[in-house]
Amino acid sequence: MNIVMIGSFAFAPKATVSKRAFFMARALVKRGHRVTILMPPYDNLADSGREWTQDGVRLVNMTIRRVTATTPLSAAFRMARHALALQPDVVHVFKPIGYSGLAGQLLAFSRAPVALDHDDWEGRGGWADINPYPRLWRRFFIWQEADTLRRAAALTVASRTLQTQVWGMGIDPARVFYIPNGPDESRRTRLEESTRAARRAQVRAELGVGDAPLAVYLGQIPHGNDLDQALDALERVHLRLPELRLALLGTGDGLPALRAEVARRGLERAVLFTGWVEHARAPDYLAAADLAVYPYRDSLVNRSKCSAKIIEYMTVGLPIVASRVGQNVEYIEHGVSGLLAEPGDADSFAQLMLAVLSDPQKAKALGTAAQERIWARFNWERLAETVEQAYQVARGK
Repeated sequence: MNIVMIGSFAFAPKATVSKRAFFMARALVKRGHRVTILMPPYDNLADSGREWTQDGVRLVNMTIRRVTATTPLSAAFRMARHALALQPDVVHVFKPIGYSGLAGQLLAFSRAPVALDHDDWEGRGGWADINPYPRLWRRFFIWQEADTLRRAAALTVASRTLQTQVWGMGIDPARVFYIPNGPDESRRTRLEESTRAARRAQVRAELGVGDAPLAVYLGQIPHGNDLDQALDALERVHLRLPELRLALLGTGDGLPALRAEVARRGLERAVLFTGWVEHARAPDYLAAADLAVYPYRDSLVNRSKCSAKIIEYMTVGLPIVASRVGQNVEYIEHGVSGLLAEPGDADSFAQLMLAVLSDPQKAKALGTAAQERIWARFNWERLAETVEQAYQVARGK
């Protein structure tokens, strides 16, 4: 098939294109399909107009010199027009709102075979209630999510919660395909290098932690993040393990408030802010750590998401402490491939962190099981078969 994907952002720094659409596309190319990804780089104008081919996937950025009030519609129109010019067998649109959602709506009107990917709940109870959108934008996104979901010929969803959410909208379950995120196949050849003692020592020297116990969090830090709960747990762990350091590997709109919270608690020496970490270097930073953390509140947003962070942690073989919410339960078998704390329970989260940090053999066993599970159960070669089924439905086959 000739497949065109329409991304919601630039390739980086956000992960929807680079860690979902691209990994999916690469697996489809290996199965004999031709894939082009169109992107609106409004969040990374340095990529404006840039085109390249990576692992057989053609990546094309629309030209956006600056963002104005009309940019979303004009970029969406150009992506839709470009997609149709490529004469696709199917168009796969990533996210039902914003630039890509507008392009998906335009393509639906043209009667193109459209599959829609949904990896976050955007409407009421979702990001519309968290992000500081103007009131009219919030209303528009709530309407746009529902309209785009209903117009798509097939839906791919990243979590079980999203699956039940769209079923609850009256969408035919036969049109809905559960496709969680999977690991980056290129990581298979990077893991041995990343876990070498010399590389681990180099990264720890860069972070200035020496031999101190090190926990990490990787990825975007958006508005509405739950990292205050990681700080709650860190304060409790410090009572028994004061040398522990927590490295926050990422950036985002929520970073200024988080920095202020770290200062308010007097944790400046214990919490390290590295800024954005390039995808290629992430395994090095993770392999230098002793533990990965990912606390969640039990909210619709968190139940709906399918975190690329958890997958990165598991791929490297890092022991994980996360909250028992949403897709975390799909990936992590408590006590086998990671540890799950009850959401909002800082005492439990801290106790589980200490259980890992105080028992190297337990930590190694958890990391090894996590690595084995992510490659066996969630690899993209396996998931791509379900993607193909969704495309057949979108094409009316």
